[in-house]
Amino acid sequence: MRPKMLLLIPILLSLPTLALAANSSSPSLYVMYQQYSSTLQITPSHITYKYSSSFYNTTTSSTNDERTIKYNSNSFNVNVGPLTNYTGKVSVNVSPFSISITSQIPQLARVLLIEPGLIEEVVWAGFTNTTTTVKGLTYFNNTATLVLQFLNGSNFANITFTISHTQTTYQKALTLLLHKVNLTMTGEYQLTLTIQGTQPQRYSKMEFNYEGIRAQAPYNTSIAYYNGTYVPAMIWSSKASGLLATELTNLQGIVEFTDIEFFGVNGSVVGSLDNTFSSIYFTHQGFILNITYNSLNSRIKIVINPNAEYAKASVATTVLVNGNPAVVVITDQGVESTATVNLYHKVMVFGPTTLIYVNTTSSGAYITIFPNGSYEYVSQVEPSVTVSNITLGGKTYTTQIVNINNSSNYVIFNVSMAKNETFAVFKQGSNGMVELNPNNYFIYNGKIVVFDDPSMTYYIVYGYQPSSQSFSISSNLLLPIIIAIVFIVVVAILALRRR
Repeated sequence: MRPKMLLLIPILLSLPTLALAANSSSPSLYVMYQQYSSTLQITPSHITYKYSSSFYNTTTSSTNDERTIKYNSNSFNVNVGPLTNYTGKVSVNVSPFSISITSQIPQLARVLLIEPGLIEEVVWAGFTNTTTTVKGLTYFNNTATLVLQFLNGSNFANITFTISHTQTTYQKALTLLLHKVNLTMTGEYQLTLTIQGTQPQRYSKMEFNYEGIRAQAPYNTSIAYYNGTYVPAMIWSSKASGLLATELTNLQGIVEFTDIEFFGVNGSVVGSLDNTFSSIYFTHQGFILNITYNSLNSRIKIVINPNAEYAKASVATTVLVNGNPAVVVITDQGVESTATVNLYHKVMVFGPTTLIYVNTTSSGAYITIFPNGSYEYVSQVEPSVTVSNITLGGKTYTTQIVNINNSSNYVIFNVSMAKNETFAVFKQGSNGMVELNPNNYFIYNGKIVVFDDPSMTYYIVYGYQPSSQSFSISSNLLLPIIIAIVFIVVVAILALRRR
């Protein structure tokens, strides 16, 4: 057998201690929600700027609950003044779920975040007159572009930052030429909105709905950033767009949907993200009516399971289970996966290896994950068992003799215990009985479970004390080891002859 490589993160090995997976109960969830809109409208007679916002933070037991929130909206007439040079510093501070911006340059109106292929967000919308710090809920995975838009009369002036999770603070000293503007409020009101909660279903399509616009998206499995580290994730994303262009009219509209679910130890859900971003740009230059309309709207909801366990990856790979891709990550806290992890156990195949049972839909598979990220499927076999006595070292032991069908894969099988006492497992080798490494068998749900690079016959010897230093070498790895040893010996002999 040659281990197959599908996906590898080259991180130093740090295997978990011997453990079995156990599903935890559903705890309370912490929910953070934010929605911003920003609209600039220009006609020959006046310029109008409007921004709106709503927020809530709450603790709940389900993300499917409806929630009623207040939506605050403010409208202004924009009074355009002369061009003015503004000089100052702009500072950005990045944390796992938020970004704050301090600008000494006034007239900041929008902060956008763009990560191509994944997400767009309105981090903040409003208007600043002096040095101000603004903050918004946000998420990005790897590297993103942060766009600061300053109101410049009838348009916006952009300042951009490239941000990542490897750096928390950014700063630029700028001189920005802007039309000085003053805002006169023309309207202020509140709306009450009902937010329908949604929760992704792993390994299923996701249906999105925004103001009558519907879209469906299949899932993708990946590794995504979550609160300081990278964990297995499922991502649903879709886009709906429209375009109308004539001699007089240009209409461009787009709605982008992104949902991400993050998974921790045993495949438990550690958090989720729900984001919708819409953009409408409309111009009409006619004989009677001339208008430009530039509007952005964004809403984001982040759900955190505060009791879920997750940790930094040491080995990561992607396997196929029943045709479904499952990301599997080995950490020092256990096994994380987009699939449900029903069992994990440290075994020895030349070196430390992790045996897991993962389930993506209705059934699952046993898999061994090697330290380099490669993997092998493990065949579950049905043994035939007889009970007899055998003699080892001049002593007679009650023994279960287990026969299995030969397999080209690693195998796993289970046997009901014959006696409630210490036991060791042997297999029939070409030169007699060979003791298995004690890591390669264990008790699970009251049965003895045995993992091995298979033989035909096994012996479960009761009353026998397992060897503490026992080490089982896979027969498939024995030949490469012998070749390596021979090579080292030959090199050493040649080096001695040259002296």
